[in-house]
Amino acid sequence: MDSYSRESDYINDHPAVLAALATIPAANGLDTAVMHRTFDTINKVWHWETTWGWDYPLMAMTATRLDLKDRAIDMLMRNVQKNTYLPNGNNYQDNTLRIYLPGNGGLLSAIALMCAGYDGYKGTTPGFNPESWKVKWEGLNPMP
Repeated sequence: MDSYSRESDYINDHPAVLAALATIPAANGLDTAVMHRTFDTINKVWHWETTWGWDYPLMAMTATRLDLKDRAIDMLMRNVQKNTYLPNGNNYQDNTLRIYLPGNGGLLSAIALMCAGYDGYKGTTPGFNPESWKVKWEGLNPMP
């Protein structure tokens, strides 16, 4: 069975295979074309109701490193319960888990990467389409 078919048991919980590019630079033969196809497939078939709050920043970071600026924003704005932030700033998962700090930390990390970029990036604000967004930021260092 295809790991990413709608009947698969492997399209629940965290789309962790995207972390291979989200938080570390492409290295050691990581094929970004394969990662791009994986990102697209996960975006289409994943059971989003089973995810956790840090999965959306993880996907935004992967999209940023794949130069998918609009998709990075789409991931952060995905309308799913576990991608909800309460008025006090806490990432909400459900009534039993109203504070999910990995979601908060992931969001901050994703925004930093989307603004400051990463080692070797030759542009500005790699996670924001300059035709759609005017982004101001300061004091952030590029990620590795």
